[in-house]
Amino acid sequence: MFSIKIDLHVHTNRSDGTVSPDIMANRAKKLGLDGIAITDHDVAITEDEVFYLADKHNLIIIPGVEITTKQGHILGLGIFETPEKNLDLRYVINFIRHLGGIVIIPHPFDFLRNGIGKYIKEIKADAIEVINGGVLLDRFNKKAFQFAKENSITMVAGSDAHDPDQLGYAYTIINSEEKDYEEVLKSIILGYTRPVGKKYGILSKIKVHLKKIKMKF
Repeated sequence: MFSIKIDLHVHTNRSDGTVSPDIMANRAKKLGLDGIAITDHDVAITEDEVFYLADKHNLIIIPGVEITTKQGHILGLGIFETPEKNLDLRYVINFIRHLGGIVIIPHPFDFLRNGIGKYIKEIKADAIEVINGGVLLDRFNKKAFQFAKENSITMVAGSDAHDPDQLGYAYTIINSEEKDYEEVLKSIILGYTRPVGKKYGILSKIKVHLKKIKMKF
């Protein structure tokens, strides 16, 4: 059994991040992470890209998408396709499961960033993100932790990084039989996880926002 450190919520310039998946993977390696899940907004990474990045950086690269539903954001891990934006949450969950992926609820109570809020009680997810590095208020994470604890749902963490400097602030320690993404997803389903980390705060968000503005010019 391997104890693996994976940041399960990472964005790149394929959606609204500042750098390429390649640069993010390189940064993850330098930070001592064992892997990352690339979860760009409504954009799926290809299977070829996953194997290329995993081989180049000797990392576990989990394919994923942060999907915009009518009720808020949902993470689908282990998928190479994404549905249209703003469909019903239940349809999107069925879409993810039909493709063999797993469902994670990111920042569920962060109403500032499209958390699904009250709808969390109406769906069945494989895990809840109880530490999200991008929240502005600690209470959003605390409420997610309390809900997961009260309902015996697997807990995970992810940085929600949009820049290399935000990567790894939050990650999940996963006990897995093998160091590949499919086994890691199985371990999440079984609940072999431990969320670790903290938020990176408003100053980091401002810095990244200014970097994005500069990039446009």
